[in-house]
Amino acid sequence: MATQVQYDSFKAVFDEEKARYEHLEKRANLYLTVITFYLGAIVFKAEDLMKFVARFGLSAVWFIAIGALLGFALLLVVRAVSIRAYERLFDPKQEIKSYADRQPADAEFLDKRLADFAVATDRNAKQNDRVAKLLRWAAWLIFCSALLQIVIFGVIFAHVKTANIQP
Repeated sequence: MATQVQYDSFKAVFDEEKARYEHLEKRANLYLTVITFYLGAIVFKAEDLMKFVARFGLSAVWFIAIGALLGFALLLVVRAVSIRAYERLFDPKQEIKSYADRQPADAEFLDKRLADFAVATDRNAKQNDRVAKLLRWAAWLIFCSALLQIVIFGVIFAHVKTANIQP
């Protein structure tokens, strides 16, 4: 027979996964914003970027690589925010029907809710783990694209300084 303390403990774990879901949603939105801004800057400034590439004798492949990394990151984030199959605790209508004409005891009701919390928390945690993994990969791709851009600019500025070229 389940107690109120046990019920509260299971509910707390379920609520933690719910809070984790909300945190992952916020993180995904942040990544989506950064990627969109970054890709937008590349696309809208493509002409200036090509002039920059030509002026310093760079290969456009480096900037295409940055765009590709960001494109893959975008795909991962979109996949992460796609509709996910989360488990609800129970269907109240079905629960009422299951008792027919009899009044359930609180202990019986709590026993069922503990089982519901256990199943829902496990399934929701698996969904959250999948989203977190996708977002982790997206973060690495964003990091790699930013690092590649910094390296490119570092090489250019080092070259400009040693060649006494006016920027």
